[in-house]
Amino acid sequence: MLFPKRSRLWLVLALPALLFAGFFFWARSSTLPPAAYATLTMYDEAPAAAPETLTVMTYNLGYLSGMTNNRPVARTERLFDENLTAAERLLASTRPDVVAFQEIDFGAARSFDVDQLDALARRGGFHAAARAVNWDKRYVPFPSLRPSMHFGRIRSGQAVLSRLPILAHERLVLERPPTPFYYDAFYLDRLAQVVRLDAGEPIVVINVHLEAFDAATRNRQAEQALALYRRYRDAYPVLLLGDFNSVLPEDRAGVPEEMRAALEDDHAVALLHAEEGLREAFDGLPAPERVPEVVGSFPADAPRLKIDHVFFNADRIRPVEAYVVGGPDQPSDHRAVVMRFVLVR
Repeated sequence: MLFPKRSRLWLVLALPALLFAGFFFWARSSTLPPAAYATLTMYDEAPAAAPETLTVMTYNLGYLSGMTNNRPVARTERLFDENLTAAERLLASTRPDVVAFQEIDFGAARSFDVDQLDALARRGGFHAAARAVNWDKRYVPFPSLRPSMHFGRIRSGQAVLSRLPILAHERLVLERPPTPFYYDAFYLDRLAQVVRLDAGEPIVVINVHLEAFDAATRNRQAEQALALYRRYRDAYPVLLLGDFNSVLPEDRAGVPEEMRAALEDDHAVALLHAEEGLREAFDGLPAPERVPEVVGSFPADAPRLKIDHVFFNADRIRPVEAYVVGGPDQPSDHRAVVMRFVLVR
């Protein structure tokens, strides 16, 4: 007999645990080498000469899942194809010189293996793309217990698309929230993506996506983002933009019940508003163009929260116009925030 009876019993009992442990460590492992987490791609489109008035957009793309983002519902390939076309139309109608994306997939199973950044860059006639991966797992068992709803293989992150030449690109990982080890093993990194562009003179774009669920971590990540801004503000025009998952205290009246706990003790955006010389797109407009009411960006079908922002150093950048684009039929659960501006030379 190969194994005694007692040994066989232990083997039967231990086998499921061993299989589960094997799956756990395989699923949480990465699919890409670390060198692929921050890359620059140049496309066939020639770089544009810097216009006198520049247009920047920040857009949480929600991996083109529309209002189904993170919900346990079945999604079809047709949905993603249609939303990719809708995103292409939105970019064509706005014609931004620079786009900062959050939640954009780079060939993930949940979005049918399409590299969304590459597709939008080519369709939109952009010159260059800076890619920063923040979620790379072989298998993510979320957002439902049903395997048919699982995200599966994930390759996702943040990106900057530009019609202008990209001079440099850096990917910085922000502080992680305190989570159980089994949750943390599958959780994404929160990033600050620093991109330096040639707009007739160098400008710095800092693209962030702050923590969504833990306010204390989000506040500390905002401090990290502010420290980055201070590093560059004296030498360059700086755009600090992205999805901050944070609202000012006076703008919380419309916060849904299910989101209030995540915003309790939140002061991430308030910290940025308090920084001397740092302005937000709508606050920085001259008096005739000022928008006094809250300009919501989330959720896209009924925007009550202003969580997507464009900040800038007011001594180097002068805003001309700011507005929100998108809607319930657009490809994301966020609306995009756009600012037109001129450099103070």
